[in-house]
Amino acid sequence: MNKGFSKIDQLDARLERYSTAKHRALENLQTLDETVPLSVEHGIAITKAVERLKGCGNYLTFHHYYTVGAVKLAKARFCMQTLLCPFCAMRRASRTLEAYLTRYRILKAVNPTWRLSMITLTVKNGNDLAERFKHLQDSVQRVFKHRRKALNEGKSVTEWRKVHGYVGTYEFTYKGKGWHPHAHIMVLHTYTFDYKAMQAEWKEITGDSHVLNVTAAMNPTEPEKDFMEVFKYSVKFSDLLPEDNIHAWGVLKGKRLLFSGGAFRGVEIPESLTDELLEDLPYIELIYRYTVYGYSLESSLIKESSKT
Repeated sequence: MNKGFSKIDQLDARLERYSTAKHRALENLQTLDETVPLSVEHGIAITKAVERLKGCGNYLTFHHYYTVGAVKLAKARFCMQTLLCPFCAMRRASRTLEAYLTRYRILKAVNPTWRLSMITLTVKNGNDLAERFKHLQDSVQRVFKHRRKALNEGKSVTEWRKVHGYVGTYEFTYKGKGWHPHAHIMVLHTYTFDYKAMQAEWKEITGDSHVLNVTAAMNPTEPEKDFMEVFKYSVKFSDLLPEDNIHAWGVLKGKRLLFSGGAFRGVEIPESLTDELLEDLPYIELIYRYTVYGYSLESSLIKESSKT
């Protein structure tokens, strides 16, 4: 998977995904508009969020590099509110994936025996999202504190000492039985984990959950498919009513929801949510506008190269 790469025959499907995301963002926008501010500070936050959501993704400009069959998102207006806007969440996930996939391929080339797995950690459901998130976050931090002590001081017995590098995100769903916070973590390791030992350690740390899952990467030749499971969304929009989504945004905005360490420490994620463009190739500029029917082509123009 090349950075920001998509074939032209995939553009329709891509626009359909963006249309679905934009539609949900508009549902959140309507719910925000109807929200009665609980405080002056909350009201100001809602007003700002509404203004930013209104213009997000209304127009998308693509460059179709017809000589190589590639199409890239060159320009768009982004609200950057990934907890409210699935479109921005999707673009942020794509850029995060690119950055960590690049690091992974470098590490794998140097350390061919390293294996890739995903570990999912959960805590007991609860109605207080802030409390449940803090409990999960504190528990995850304790896991990696134990790992550091085991590696640096030899003072901790933990299966997590087998992890060479990790990158993870917190995810939140709500299906009528309380908030379900969990963490998806991609880990690099050489030795097989003792599942029962990991389970016992997690129960000791959380006090309320022994539920965890360890799954070997399913796509060794296409690791992006496994990494995407981690980077997709922090809030699962399809599982949340707009009002629940707004609540999650109010609780989680400004919180650090991505974490990494070991061999994955220091990966830089680009701030821009557009694709990296191809230089010195002719292209067709395609401008799409969002309507009630989805994205429709508004104009197209042949350009000599990316620099013109």
